[in-house]
Amino acid sequence: MKDSQGFTLVELMIAIGIIAVLAAFALPAYNSYITTAEQGQLISNIKTMEVFQEDFFLRNGEYAVDLDDNDAIRIEIGWVPQRDDDIAYSIADGDGTSYEVTAVSPSGMTICMEYPANTPC
Repeated sequence: MKDSQGFTLVELMIAIGIIAVLAAFALPAYNSYITTAEQGQLISNIKTMEVFQEDFFLRNGEYAVDLDDNDAIRIEIGWVPQRDDDIAYSIADGDGTSYEVTAVSPSGMTICMEYPANTPC
């Protein structure tokens, strides 16, 4: 009889089954991690925008409002996102004493913060 080397089909199927079980646990955890990181990035950028809005308020006596896109925000208050990942930011209409910032990521995640109360919309 000849000694054969290698794996049997049963051994390969067991290895594939173990990998599938590990992947079934790892993928949801990874997706949750990605969602949490994306949310953190949006909130961090909105918080940095608050500093620029406060500076604008000190110079003009009111907050900048009705800014529909990143370019308008950059021009009006001088704020630029830390990373430009096609995230759309806007500052909603207001009376100048308060404002709402909305951030929408390419994946559709939306974060909205109301200031100066610093609360979610």
